[in-house]
Amino acid sequence: MAVRFTAYGGAGEIGGNKLLLEDGDWQVMLDFGLSFGALERYFEEFLTPRAAHGLSDYLQTGLLPPLEGLYRADLTQLPEHAHVWERLRGRPGYRNDVCPRAVLLSHAHADHVSYVSMLRPSVPVVASATTALIAKAMQDSGLGGVSAQTVFWKGSVTQGHVLRQPTRKGFVFQQRPWTIVDGAAWQPGAADYWARRYTKGEAPETRAAVLGAGDIDGRAVRAFPVDHSIPGACGFAVETSAGWIGYSGDIRMHGRRGRQTLRFAEELAKLDLAALICEGTQAGKPPGASEDDVRARAIERVRAERGLVVADFGPRNIERLEGFLAAARAAGRRLVILDKDALILKAMRTVDPAVPTPAASEGLLIYADYRTGARGWRAAVLAEFADALVGPSAIRAAPGEYVLCLSFYDAPRLLDVGPTPGVWIYSSSEPYNEEQLLDRRRLHNWTRLLGLDFAGAMGDDEAEQAGFHASGHASGPDLEQFVTIANPRVLIPVHLQDDGLAFYLRTFGGSSIDVREPRWGEPIDIG
Repeated sequence: MAVRFTAYGGAGEIGGNKLLLEDGDWQVMLDFGLSFGALERYFEEFLTPRAAHGLSDYLQTGLLPPLEGLYRADLTQLPEHAHVWERLRGRPGYRNDVCPRAVLLSHAHADHVSYVSMLRPSVPVVASATTALIAKAMQDSGLGGVSAQTVFWKGSVTQGHVLRQPTRKGFVFQQRPWTIVDGAAWQPGAADYWARRYTKGEAPETRAAVLGAGDIDGRAVRAFPVDHSIPGACGFAVETSAGWIGYSGDIRMHGRRGRQTLRFAEELAKLDLAALICEGTQAGKPPGASEDDVRARAIERVRAERGLVVADFGPRNIERLEGFLAAARAAGRRLVILDKDALILKAMRTVDPAVPTPAASEGLLIYADYRTGARGWRAAVLAEFADALVGPSAIRAAPGEYVLCLSFYDAPRLLDVGPTPGVWIYSSSEPYNEEQLLDRRRLHNWTRLLGLDFAGAMGDDEAEQAGFHASGHASGPDLEQFVTIANPRVLIPVHLQDDGLAFYLRTFGGSSIDVREPRWGEPIDIG
């Protein structure tokens, strides 16, 4: 049987990567994430898949591909699931022979990791130490839904005709096996955090294995660190009977670790790639701001402001956080994050001592919302960083002394601070669909209510407001350089839309690189 590649997500869409690579009966998945486009076709904030129905809604709406036998038995045990599979067996893409040896996880963004939680527990996850710890911290501080159970879970049980999470005392957590590609980073602090449980229930001994020589059931697998907007991101190369096959994950070259992405391309070139599966989110677009540009712009804007500053960005983007921390310090202010963000920083610091964690002496504080229950992980965070807590009354009394790290979804917290002059700096990606455009209008309503000016790519004059965000993805010229250096015989573009595919066809059409368009559920033979 030829080496085959099949996209069950990430084909003709940005994100949602669920990529199957097969060499005979040897299979691996490259990521297994949430497709925001597929989710928004059927669901929204108050219309969500029904948890009591297990995976039925996910399968029937196409959020999960029709791969029978791939998913957790406790989530597919209701009688209705037999009827669901009967209907799915006649649909394109259906298979009952997918049994991956592992998921090669590129990074911990939801569109790459979220649906790992639904795979049967015999499927291990292979990732960097930082990615593993971020995934666990996100689960520790999250709402506990099925899509968040990437590291551990309580097996669902049938009660009547619905699935429930067990609530009795004494249940045992179940742990998915994780394998760490950079074992030297897995120090005792990381192992201790990995084994810790913040919720009630018996926790069996848990540990993460180390990939070691880089072999997965007879196939060589190599991981390479890359630059992206979240720490721990990596690309992979897999040795198959057709030759080496590379997978970029999500990459860029304009961050602090940009050289790592270029080094990845150079290492791929040495392998004489049979194929490269490469992202193209920003394919065809010119270079934008770098992280250094954002840092400089943030310092300039925060220094110029006399009132409250709100910085809206993803706290897992450590470079962005460090940039705003530098801006706060340059203006004599202190940076304030949420308790859930502090937990993620604590987890990442067990791998990288350079990651900042809350400390009053360092000007990095935690917003203390005293009306939020302090149990489990939250109680532990507030106790550990007790000297770094600041409440809304203190911010209200001296708004010019702080920079608050909040997102649109945290805007109601500012009602406790009260209307005050200042600025909301939007430092995340621009809206790309109707729902995000609605969020943009709602966010402007909030800033008007709170008396805050608006700065950033969602401002009314976007040309004037540019420079507060650097993309997590490589531009067209950078992607062209990356692919040219790697020099694969076959190029399979993923994680992109039609304009990105057109870029790759225009750039490499007629060259020695054969560009092949993936279509959902349709195999591509390699070699």
